[in-house]
Amino acid sequence: MALVNITNVTVLDNPTVFTNPFQFEVEFECLGALEDDLEWKVTYVGSAEDQTHDQVLEEVMVGPVPVGVSKFVLQADGPDAALIPVNDMVGLTVVLITCFYREKEFVRIGYYVNNEYYHTSPLQSAPPSPATVPPQSPSLGVAILPGQISSPHRTVQGAVQPQPVSAEELQEMINAGRHIESSHVYRNILCDKPRVTRFQIDWTSSMHSADVGGIMSVQMGNEEHMHDAMEQSEPAEELMDTGDEAGYQPQQVLMS
Repeated sequence: MALVNITNVTVLDNPTVFTNPFQFEVEFECLGALEDDLEWKVTYVGSAEDQTHDQVLEEVMVGPVPVGVSKFVLQADGPDAALIPVNDMVGLTVVLITCFYREKEFVRIGYYVNNEYYHTSPLQSAPPSPATVPPQSPSLGVAILPGQISSPHRTVQGAVQPQPVSAEELQEMINAGRHIESSHVYRNILCDKPRVTRFQIDWTSSMHSADVGGIMSVQMGNEEHMHDAMEQSEPAEELMDTGDEAGYQPQQVLMS
């Protein structure tokens, strides 16, 4: 049995400019005494084809961890645009939240991130309200339910927000050698579609002992590296609309 269960993650300041920090409000429950701290990481997939472009944006130790429910804000600087291939600055990628105990990964939460380029800043109003990850059942893993996602293309006091540059125009800019300003890239974390993988580890063993006893995951395809970062080889169990035999029903979290 896992001694730590992630009960909720709220994505803050989303959508926002590419260069702004990532902010996640993480709530978790500790079911037993832990001798060591928890290590949290935020990783940005810089290229779908080459994992050497992955950037670890933050590594933080959280502890001592009391028994019960805890909450904290995990903040990480935005990725270094200079380390991302120009063709991968815009489009779909992945950001990962991972947690380790004694150097053993026991949970991974992955989000798709959609980056769009604008000639002018799209931020003419405050960002929409945050969205949440539905609670995780200790016995079933994770419940993922359909939700709503806010779009930057909305009206503000009667004025239409700027529209993103098309893929064709962006490619023409790249081919012409024009610089892609990261301050003009708008980042939207698809926070209603997280993919969560739980790893079974030995919570009482030393740091370097064998640790994986099994995996429960919610996966995606494996065609590209950014997909691989969110998947494992074990079969996935999608808990979108069903409950367990004991009568547990996944709880939908409505976005404001």
